[in-house]
Amino acid sequence: MSQRYGKARIWAVVVALSSGGSGAWADAPKDASFSGDVDGQYSYNKSEYTSRRLTLAADVAYLMPQREVDGELRFDREYIKEEDSPQTINRDRYDANVKFKQFFDDSPYYAYVSPRVRHNRFGYYQSAQALRAGAGRKFGGDGNWTISAELGSGYRVAHSEDGDNISEVLYTSSVKANWDITDQLSIKFNGVQEQSRRETFRTMGLALRNKLTNHIALKYEVLYRRSYPFDSKERDGELSAEFGVGYSF
Repeated sequence: MSQRYGKARIWAVVVALSSGGSGAWADAPKDASFSGDVDGQYSYNKSEYTSRRLTLAADVAYLMPQREVDGELRFDREYIKEEDSPQTINRDRYDANVKFKQFFDDSPYYAYVSPRVRHNRFGYYQSAQALRAGAGRKFGGDGNWTISAELGSGYRVAHSEDGDNISEVLYTSSVKANWDITDQLSIKFNGVQEQSRRETFRTMGLALRNKLTNHIALKYEVLYRRSYPFDSKERDGELSAEFGVGYSF
C-alpha cells in the first residue's frame, strides 16, 4: 500500500468523525462522565549492578452520548549502575496515546482517530509518532464488564537507532477489556499491536486491582512488550511482573 493511500484513509475517517450523527447507542451514557486510574510502582534490585525503576501509568476516559475520548500513558525511568563503576545509565521510555471515538447511530460500532507517541532510548525506534484511524466495536456496557475490539491503519514517522528518519504506513489491532468481579476486585486486559514494513511492536498487559478504599487500590500487573524489526533477525521481548498503588476517580 502506498503512503498516499494510507493518508487518504486517515483523512476519510477524520471527515466521517467530524460529520457526527443524530442518534446514540442505547447502552451509551446519557450524560457526560469522567473516570480513570493513575498508578505508580517503584522497584529496586541489587546484584552485580544496581537498578532502580520508577513507573507511572494512567488510563482515563471521558464518556459522552455517542462519543468517547480515551487517554493512556505509561512512563518508565530506570537507573542502572554497575558495581565499582561511577557511571550510571539512564533508561527512559514512554508510550502515550489519545483516542477519539464516534459511535454510529444506535449502534455499538464506532470509528476512531488516535495519535500515538513512543520513545525508547535503547529501542529499534528511539522515537515514533503515529496517527491512526479505524473502526471498532464495544461489547457489554451493562455496568460490570466491557470489551472493545479495533482494527485500523495509519501513518508513522520515526527515528531509528542508527540515525535514519523513517516514514511508513502501519496497521493496528487492539483489544481492551475490563471486568469488575466485585465492588473491590477488578481485572483489566489491554493488548495493542502496530505493524509496518520494518517493525512490529506489541504490548499486552493483564492487571488485577484490589480496592482498599473508594479511591485507593493495590495493583498487580503482568506486562509483556515485544518489538521485531523486519530488517534484522533480532527479537526484543520483555516480560515483567509489577506491584504498585493506584488511585481511581
